Amino acid sequence: MTTLNRSTLRRLKKLKQSSAVWEGDRRALPTKTRQSQDSSNIIPLHAPEEESKPHCLLWVDGSQGIVRSMDVVDSGVGQEAFVRALLQAIEHPQSPSLPSLPQKILVCDRELQFYLRGVLQDLGISVEYVERLPLIDEVFSHILESFTENPPIVPERFAANLYKQSEQIWRNAPWNTLWDHQVIALKIDRWDIDTLYAVVMGKMGLEQGIIFYRSEESLVKFRQRIVESSSDDEIEETFLHQDCLFNLFETPDLEMEDDLPPFPFRGKKRSLPAEVVPMQPIYGALHPLEGGRPYLYDEEAIALTVALEALNKFWQQHHKRLNTSFSNLSGTYTVYAPSLDGDAEEAIKILVKTMPELADELHQLVEEDDDDDDDSPEIYEDLWPDNALINMMTIPWQQVEFLRNASIHRQLSDSVSAIAVAQKGEGLPGLMIQTSRPKALELIEEINDFDGIASLCFNPAEDILGNACQLGLMVMGNDDLHLFGEFDKPTLNGEHHKRWRQRAKTNKGNVCVIISMGITGASRGNPAPHHILGYYEIKLIDDKELGLGKLRAEPDFDFEF
Repeated sequence: MTTLNRSTLRRLKKLKQSSAVWEGDRRALPTKTRQSQDSSNIIPLHAPEEESKPHCLLWVDGSQGIVRSMDVVDSGVGQEAFVRALLQAIEHPQSPSLPSLPQKILVCDRELQFYLRGVLQDLGISVEYVERLPLIDEVFSHILESFTENPPIVPERFAANLYKQSEQIWRNAPWNTLWDHQVIALKIDRWDIDTLYAVVMGKMGLEQGIIFYRSEESLVKFRQRIVESSSDDEIEETFLHQDCLFNLFETPDLEMEDDLPPFPFRGKKRSLPAEVVPMQPIYGALHPLEGGRPYLYDEEAIALTVALEALNKFWQQHHKRLNTSFSNLSGTYTVYAPSLDGDAEEAIKILVKTMPELADELHQLVEEDDDDDDDSPEIYEDLWPDNALINMMTIPWQQVEFLRNASIHRQLSDSVSAIAVAQKGEGLPGLMIQTSRPKALELIEEINDFDGIASLCFNPAEDILGNACQLGLMVMGNDDLHLFGEFDKPTLNGEHHKRWRQRAKTNKGNVCVIISMGITGASRGNPAPHHILGYYEIKLIDDKELGLGKLRAEPDFDFEF
């Protein structure tokens, strides 16, 4: 057991010992899952790995009926924190108390009683157990009154319609087409909103979804401040200066299979279930004076639902033209908005139109910033075919031997030749890129133009909110960098990712890249031997070898890390 230093004991013994009886206890506080750990106003757009369970440490002078010290700690903190709070109560109590030693301490936890007896045995303080601590009960009841529950994320009356429109946006996936400088205006004229300015996030960022700015001024100022911001504190403050509603989505984890299944024998095929990516919407609002709220009030929920429905109708009408160019497009749509006071619905017309001139203005801001940062590395994402399936997996040694001798495009490594003989571990870690045959052949040709593949790297990064992540980078033979995946903290801490990295370490950093066709049907994620068209043996390198440092994902589609 940890005991007090002798110098600390000598210092404490110099204090006057009163006849007071103190009560001490440790009690759980209500969980506030929507409050960030640093107590800032920034809202957590990523779900926490686990709920925070804070505990309140209280030391109360029963003789005078006042609190001498109070602290809030995480539930996992040990009993040492309770002693630290006690020392605070002794030497630096809250006003109007004066430094002193108590004659007696009362606790209602047997384990805590024995622990304190051992720590305080040289101070002449009696530690006794009681079933109840009436003064602390009273103080704690007042503390609990200050904990008011947040309202629901979406008011129950409007949740179903909002979720329905979010689901449609998820299916439409406009982030596969639009850049986040391409603004779409929605004329609302309701709920104190004139026009919402929609920005689609997710084409290259770590968040997918739609941000609806309440004014053009707020949008433009935000982009200007982002370009000018340099430090983390400035970026956080800039983020809080947005005036908007949003519907973002949790980014789905990169598809990963533990291992590449054995190649099917002649005439045998394994059917795979249809892949379903779950939709996980995040709703909220930002305002310079309110900070961030991960929930919506009634009018906000109605306005966001109506805006999403109008945007979905606009997308249904114009998405083919948007795929080719962001030109002047518009449409007026009738949507039905629920009443705040009853079940009746009101038909309202919403004008939706693109804003190419504003898009050019925002894009110019980014280009000017790029010109001022010539040393920034350029990371590409346009190498991979649309809808390609990218899996991290382990290739059994028998299949490695097959691929090394197959009549396909191969890039072989002498180091793999050496380890393939020993066949340590379950196989060779690999990255499989699966697409259609024409696109796979075109991809192989492009890789040849880049002088092949040199290596893979997982480079540390963070998004605009400071959430830690890693970017999966493919280093080509000509030193070009191509992004193949974004890995958030839960994925990095997942068992599959850890096993994949460990297998790479076991094989002295040797991994492979496989390019295959057969993206549809039973062969999706399970290519037969004749589906594999390219095989590359490469190295997994440490991020220090690239020397990029921590990269930042900026909130614009045209950013470079």
